[in-house]
Amino acid sequence: MNETVEVMDIVAIYCRKYKDRPQIARVVQKTRNGYSIHWMTGSYSGSWAVAKKRDGRKKVPWVDNIKESDIICKKISLTSGQKLTNKVAQTLRALYAAKEGTKS
Repeated sequence: MNETVEVMDIVAIYCRKYKDRPQIARVVQKTRNGYSIHWMTGSYSGSWAVAKKRDGRKKVPWVDNIKESDIICKKISLTSGQKLTNKVAQTLRALYAAKEGTKS
């Protein structure tokens, strides 16, 4: 876990509000308190794309700021079909299950 996070890296984030699915984001900028990210939408077995939210009438990338301590897995790579590999999906399931175990 001591790898450095670079701009454009894909990372997994633990956010209790969305614990029913993996929370994955692309880092867009390092900030003073952590990172600015573009949330991604997808599932353990489906493909991933940048998440969008409404800004008036148009849809824009869903940007957020996170602390480094929110990141539970760094340097995630997606397949050519923009999916998680089986190994990464299993690792994320285990990491989220462990986090849930410590939070209850």
